[in-house]
Amino acid sequence: TDIGIFNVFIDRDEWWGRDLNHIFTCIEESTIALAIFSPGYPETEWCLDELVKMKERANEKKLLVIPIFLNVSKKDVRTFGGEFGERFMEMRKRYTDYKYDPFRIQRWETSVMTISRMEPSLTWEAQSSNIHLAEEIIRAVKRELDMASDPGFSFPSEFSNESHPKMTIGEVFVSAFLAAFLFSLFIAPKIFTDVKIFTTAKWLLGFPITIVVLHQLYCALAQQNRRAPGA
Repeated sequence: TDIGIFNVFIDRDEWWGRDLNHIFTCIEESTIALAIFSPGYPETEWCLDELVKMKERANEKKLLVIPIFLNVSKKDVRTFGGEFGERFMEMRKRYTDYKYDPFRIQRWETSVMTISRMEPSLTWEAQSSNIHLAEEIIRAVKRELDMASDPGFSFPSEFSNESHPKMTIGEVFVSAFLAAFLFSLFIAPKIFTDVKIFTTAKWLLGFPITIVVLHQLYCALAQQNRRAPGA
């Protein structure tokens, strides 16, 4: 199958104990990174530190990360369940009192939760052919590279599978203005006996409040959507 040729960097080619800065440089020079989660993935701080770097570059919209779940479910990775969760908890205990960087564990957790929710993603079981897995990975990478070469392409946010797009402040402003105007024109006269205030510009006094209410409501819904666990 003609699935294309890519220049790749694989961290297993690095010798153990080498300065991670070299790997971080390779990540910074990459367009796409594969985060291959397995049950034993959290056993090494090396892998977790790499994942933190991937997340940083993804947040900067300079790297596309494709999570691959090898012999582990998406749910276990995203919720730290099963064998994956047990291995992570063991690593966490070893670094609970890590005096040089007390926030290291927190960055690990955030990076796992963020990267594991990115799309596209691949799931593969042990009984499946490694050749087929390699082909699927290459196809997924090629699709992303083709998309990245499109002039209209933009990097996804860290939660690229969100179902609700973000509203701009302009959209919030227009929505609030329209809501305030319709309220003063149609609803208020049916509720309030003294409707003179709604025939003047004084009704605009409620406009800033409307903006705040709509914005807070939208933010709450968006936050709830981001926290919803994936399947």
